[in-house]
Amino acid sequence: MYDLKTVQAAQKLVLHDSLHTYKVKNSRSNIAGQVMETPTKKGAIALFCSKDSMQKAHGVVVTSFEALDAIADRMTHWTPNTFNWLGYTQNRASVRGHRENNLAQINSLVVDIDFAHAQERYAREQEVLGAVTVADLFIPTMILRTAKGFHIYYVFDQPMFLRKTRGQFPVLKAAQKMSSFVRQWVQERVVGVDVGCNNFGIFRIPRQDNLIFFDANMLIQVSALMKWSQYYAAQVPVTDQTGDKVISLSPDEGRQVDQAWFKALLKVTTVKSGHGLARHNTVMTLALAMYQSKVSQQRARDVLDVFNSNLHEPLVDREVVQCVRDAYSGDYRGAALSYVQGLLDQWVPNFSGKVVAGIGWHKFAKPRAERQYSHAHEWRNDVLALINRMGGSAASIAMSTRQIQAELGISPASLNRVMKQLQATSQLKRVQRGNQPTLLTTVTMLFKSAMVSRQAQSQAWTGYLTTLMPTVSTSGYEPTVGTLTEMQAVSGDSAPPWGMETRRRTG
Repeated sequence: MYDLKTVQAAQKLVLHDSLHTYKVKNSRSNIAGQVMETPTKKGAIALFCSKDSMQKAHGVVVTSFEALDAIADRMTHWTPNTFNWLGYTQNRASVRGHRENNLAQINSLVVDIDFAHAQERYAREQEVLGAVTVADLFIPTMILRTAKGFHIYYVFDQPMFLRKTRGQFPVLKAAQKMSSFVRQWVQERVVGVDVGCNNFGIFRIPRQDNLIFFDANMLIQVSALMKWSQYYAAQVPVTDQTGDKVISLSPDEGRQVDQAWFKALLKVTTVKSGHGLARHNTVMTLALAMYQSKVSQQRARDVLDVFNSNLHEPLVDREVVQCVRDAYSGDYRGAALSYVQGLLDQWVPNFSGKVVAGIGWHKFAKPRAERQYSHAHEWRNDVLALINRMGGSAASIAMSTRQIQAELGISPASLNRVMKQLQATSQLKRVQRGNQPTLLTTVTMLFKSAMVSRQAQSQAWTGYLTTLMPTVSTSGYEPTVGTLTEMQAVSGDSAPPWGMETRRRTG
């Protein structure tokens, strides 16, 4: 069990100095204003004393760490991401304002894992510990034990500050993508992940009776998580509304402007202003489809001028021009499937045509068993899974390359290439011991070992894992709109920065 001081440090680490130090009124610590607050704008969070109170939004608004420390031990849930403001409904019956477009900053991602009962939670704890080091790269900052499961916190090294751009919140969209991919990664490895809960809503608050792991050094670098998300997105099969797998077209087989969805969207006149899939996203999607189809930029402007003029609530001309310019910038390959499907659901609800993936969307690969060769990322996953399974809760394992070859049926040349790739990306560490088998260590093994031994601050833990966190600036993370839009579109040409394809004979 962690002491109260550590628990309070964990709470403050999550919130990233986003609250006032002292109460604005009736402070017992800042008597007579002896310590002046910094002029930096601060926000608000909400706390709830039970799950039932949380579901009814019967909570308390907190704007200072002094107030948080005073009541946190009596609360069960909180909003770990900070809002610009929060208030109460009439008679202070409920908290209001805790909606995503009111977020001031995103401090962390939380994965909610819930089982049928506490006994199953206890039985599957080791399974959970082996599944939450995402890609053997991103280690949880803390883990909380809930009534029937766990809340896994991945705290950012710097908060993601929300700014409104052209009526959109690009940082929020990018964070939602990253959160969904982290949850999907964990879900593929352990049952019970709640993939439908609010990405940045209400979760358990760290307390002495529920905090089972905390390491302030293990913070997630946002830019690294974004790069991994783009790579991971390329590995995720694309499906249509019915759940059928979608096959991409080759450049010679079709253009996006020739498909039924493009023609259907082009006829819509009821697209309105607003957040999400509104006028700007519709125009941008149509422009990207014309870029993919090699329609001239001037022709695209002419077509979209007509489309925009037909809208009941048209955009100003300069926004249409900017959409075309962005679409033809060379940063994209075509319209994104997720956007097309969303626009159809929103504005063409009676669309009956087939949404066929075109250029810029990800091809659904054949199952591995049906292919002659394996991809490099598949071999990497195999090697890591084998080492993690064989290592159990030990910090390292003595394992020779011959053993790995025999277990996986991988060729020596392919294994050598994969091992170098894993080391280059800090997913694996090898220690040569002369004629003895090499010691192998992964992030997952070190994490599980630290959990079992309760020595998270040991030399093996901090000495190795902290080297995985690249140096970052201290000015916060505010990526460009272009980068975030590319993240939202999940470009089909995303590729891992390491390795190519590794061939595997199955005969």
